[in-house]
Amino acid sequence: MSVIQNKKFQLMAIGLASALMGIGQNGLLVSLPFLVEQSAFSLPTWSILIAVGSLLFLPSAPFWGRYSDKHGPKKVVIQALVGMAISFALLFFFAMFSSSSSSSGQTLLVCFIGLLVARIIYGCTVSGMVPASQHWALLLCGKNNRLQAITSVSIGLSAGRLIGPLISILVLKLSPFAPLMVMILLPCVALVGAMLLPAPKMESGQIEGRGQSSWLPNKALLPFLSSGLLLCAAVALLQYSFTPLIYSVTHWPTDQLSDAIGILLTISAACTFATQILVIKKRKLTPFTMYTWGSFGLLTGFLMFLIPNVWVFGVAMMFAAGGAALLVPAYTLFATEKQSDAPGAAAGYLSMSHTTGYGVASLLAFTSTLSPVYPIYLCIVFAMLILAITYSVKRKTSADAVEQPQ
Repeated sequence: MSVIQNKKFQLMAIGLASALMGIGQNGLLVSLPFLVEQSAFSLPTWSILIAVGSLLFLPSAPFWGRYSDKHGPKKVVIQALVGMAISFALLFFFAMFSSSSSSSGQTLLVCFIGLLVARIIYGCTVSGMVPASQHWALLLCGKNNRLQAITSVSIGLSAGRLIGPLISILVLKLSPFAPLMVMILLPCVALVGAMLLPAPKMESGQIEGRGQSSWLPNKALLPFLSSGLLLCAAVALLQYSFTPLIYSVTHWPTDQLSDAIGILLTISAACTFATQILVIKKRKLTPFTMYTWGSFGLLTGFLMFLIPNVWVFGVAMMFAAGGAALLVPAYTLFATEKQSDAPGAAAGYLSMSHTTGYGVASLLAFTSTLSPVYPIYLCIVFAMLILAITYSVKRKTSADAVEQPQ
């Protein structure tokens, strides 16, 4: 029990729980071409199913953030892990059942409804994972160590994105549905660990005043919510365009394209993980410097994707991932400082903005059918807008600092 009471151990456990989101997201991306081949459903159908789960983050992430502020983050993390396990169990069952050659039209309809229910469960429950994990970490670290708390969760997500493609590539050799089986087992293991952790202490005075706040985000959060939306739209749009972009340069078959996507995602996660460990966790840069350098790194990476060479794509991914790794904790830190009385709600709004970005990317993914480089142009525009927001926030903060002593 003494180990469980240790705050560092608790932070590590929370980070590992949040890592499951990264494992599931990137692992599903890598296994998607095989699911399309083996199941009875096409890529557009799978894209719609995935989008349904993601879009449900819009209303549910702020809800779970507020619930975490009122009732504590442990309950939210536990329900998210349960929902994740159930969701992937349903995905596994109905995807495998639809692959049967004897499946009739009625059976396929039942399978589609089952897959849809699985994604609805995912969107309505797992959306609370990141807001509650960040809130839990903030309670453990205290207000004076916000960056450490945010980084611990970000490192977990990055670690998940790093090992997710590797796990999928490995287990796909066994079965096209093996990654789904892994994502049933891992949340169950994490659930046992989360239930053993003590619930973090919350200040009763703050809890009483949190129920009356508006459901709309504070205007002070808008620059940071916009940064999150634009960042996720750019990153997701890049991921959607991987297949046509790589194919236009290499003309590789499906299995090689899947491996190449897995490698690029692994490079991204590795660079993100290294940046968080070597730069952010050691506090070598100020939040404003992270914001600025992150914007420049993201823009540089997207510009490099215009060079038609698959090896350059790997280098471009390093710059883009490193930039994103600096951006996320920077604007998350500023957002939670602006709404320090309700950090769970602030994290929920950020999660909502991230999901909106993914939705924007799915709507713009059709541009890759016009030309493989069109999505890259849009990514460059998004990165330039983030850079403009960065300088706007810096100017406003500097002006406020000058006016405050007066």
